[in-house]
Amino acid sequence: MLKEPAGKTMINSLSCDLLTRIKNGSRAGRKTISAPLSKYSLNILEQLKKYSFITAYTVNTKERTISISEPRVLDIEIFSTPGRRLYCTSKTLPWGKTPKSLIIISTSTGLLSQKEAVTKKLGGELIAEIW
Repeated sequence: MLKEPAGKTMINSLSCDLLTRIKNGSRAGRKTISAPLSKYSLNILEQLKKYSFITAYTVNTKERTISISEPRVLDIEIFSTPGRRLYCTSKTLPWGKTPKSLIIISTSTGLLSQKEAVTKKLGGELIAEIW
């Protein structure tokens, strides 16, 4: 059997891991959350910051981690997982559970919110809904 090195864990999906850490940290009332660094995670955090679900984040390139400040998330529903990818056209994109919900979509022009994707008439992979 293979063993993981001490302090290292294998993550199949960085986006799922990041969103789960934010949800659990927010529910636990934590002020800061730490997550592994990736460009895709930074793009997700930019969308969360743009829509005020987090206040700020800092990148530690030496340790390859991201520190997320003050998450304001009630719940997160992850649509696409490594074993099941969901794709939609711009006409079939779902609406959120609440008016302030954020649905993140991976399009050919990068990560967009559902509202931005509809106005640009772009479809793509549904990542998650945050409210």
